[in-house]
Amino acid sequence: MQPIRLGLVGYGKIAQDQHVPAIKADPGFRLVAVATQGKPCAGVENFHSLSELLEHGPEVDAIAFCTPPQGRFALVQQALAAGKHVLVEKPPCATLGEALALVSQAQQQGVSALFAWHSRYAPGIEAARDWLASRTLQSVQIDWKEDVRKWHPGQTWIWQPGGLGVFDPGINALSIVTYLLTQPLFVKSAELRVPDNCQSPIAASIKMSDVHRLDVQAEFDFDHGHDELWSIEIRCAEGVLRLDNGGALLSIDGVRQAVSEEGEYTAVYRHFRQLIGDRASDVDLQPLRLVADSFFVGSRVAVEPFYDPAR
Repeated sequence: MQPIRLGLVGYGKIAQDQHVPAIKADPGFRLVAVATQGKPCAGVENFHSLSELLEHGPEVDAIAFCTPPQGRFALVQQALAAGKHVLVEKPPCATLGEALALVSQAQQQGVSALFAWHSRYAPGIEAARDWLASRTLQSVQIDWKEDVRKWHPGQTWIWQPGGLGVFDPGINALSIVTYLLTQPLFVKSAELRVPDNCQSPIAASIKMSDVHRLDVQAEFDFDHGHDELWSIEIRCAEGVLRLDNGGALLSIDGVRQAVSEEGEYTAVYRHFRQLIGDRASDVDLQPLRLVADSFFVGSRVAVEPFYDPAR
């Protein structure tokens, strides 16, 4: 079977650190072209735009999108209209309406689409989901805290409208929780702390619940000045499950559990390949809906300006 010929749009930090190594390690894909306005990708043909890639580049079967969410909608629309399978980095779009339109277009075109919630593929997630399936849930506490200067240096789009601010990493936690829990969550209240020189929050506190009134609370911080804290603790009548390091580590009642050693993006691209083979799609929008609802019902609190030395 011939490998899937893949184009990549956007060649920033996430593409260089995660996507390209995962693609090159998967014999089911062959990276043949990159569209980027910045640093070129070595070893493949590079183009300045998706239009140029589609018109003048080598034939591609699928396209992965690693651009910022603002402006991504039109690009993915263009790829779908050209009959290409698409993988879209999280969050899939700047708005929920745009994402819904892409879901509909992919169905109409008969191609595969994957909204790549990569944190759902962290090593401990499947084992956690299996354990929780037969347990009685009591509460969920999410703590997702990191330093934006370390993980997104100089990336001003994060602070602009549609850039999500602290929800850019926080949506990873929401993608995990919505995958682990069987019932949909609803935002009850949110406090969004917004620097007075930015448009997006740098920190947030969110209270959520499901139809059974499960207590779910999240603390997001994008100005965490020391070691990252990416943890989810789920208390059940039968014990306490805890995910740390973004889901890479799993403990039950304080005892570390054995988990897969496969990397997140390795699993993402394997799943994408399977979807293409099955002519299926995976386009869940629950994490993005929770973010949208947090902005919709959340109160905004002005905090001190944010400055990034890399800007």
